[in-house]
Amino acid sequence: MKAARVTLPAAFVFLGLVGCSSDPAPPTAPDLKNAAASSTNPRIIPPVASPGGKSYGGWAAEWWKWALGTPASVNPLLDATGEHCGAGQPKHVWFLAGSFGGAVNRQCTVPTGRPLFFPIVNAGFFAFLNDPPATRTEEFVRAQVACIEDAVITLVEIDGTPVQNPRQYLEKSPLFTVVLPKDNIFGAAPDVIPELTLSPSVDEGFYLYLTPRQPGDHTIRWQASSAACGTAQDVTYHLTVK
Repeated sequence: MKAARVTLPAAFVFLGLVGCSSDPAPPTAPDLKNAAASSTNPRIIPPVASPGGKSYGGWAAEWWKWALGTPASVNPLLDATGEHCGAGQPKHVWFLAGSFGGAVNRQCTVPTGRPLFFPIVNAGFFAFLNDPPATRTEEFVRAQVACIEDAVITLVEIDGTPVQNPRQYLEKSPLFTVVLPKDNIFGAAPDVIPELTLSPSVDEGFYLYLTPRQPGDHTIRWQASSAACGTAQDVTYHLTVK
């Protein structure tokens, strides 16, 4: 088994170097309000901001650790209905997942006051510790996810309102490390991936960081594809914030 690129909730490949940070402090209301006001899409934090003390790229790395670090039995990426949407969620943000392709329609309850972060389409590359040195350099791993830059974003809607120019939300993560659980979505055992550690890992993709939704019902939908990365997404979330 060798390092590979995978296409999931947007698109993703295997790779990463340490890029972890401590749990972020919850973003304050004034920071979120001012950042969102500067965006062409109200209530979406612009990529130039650092919501919750992290850049978009930093949050993308955290998203991957969540997506790959959650056991397969309750992993939101494999969940067709939204039953497991709360599995492994961090304290100060709420991640939404894409899929391995095809249309998914999920129901999910989100606590009041949680910002939302999710990929419209993304690519991640994750290297194994015993891969050849030439394939574990930053230059090499970043080249494996650049395919996502040509993605076609067909639709992004928040409560029926289209997101303007979603391509402005392209990010490139720092290098990071992913540690897989024994019950991982790849079905890989420790004898296949040394210590179930993937490093260096890296991501590139189009993400949105939304300020907390008002209590009540909300719908978020996105459609995107990347022929170069081999992924297509059609995801709908029906959220109840309470």
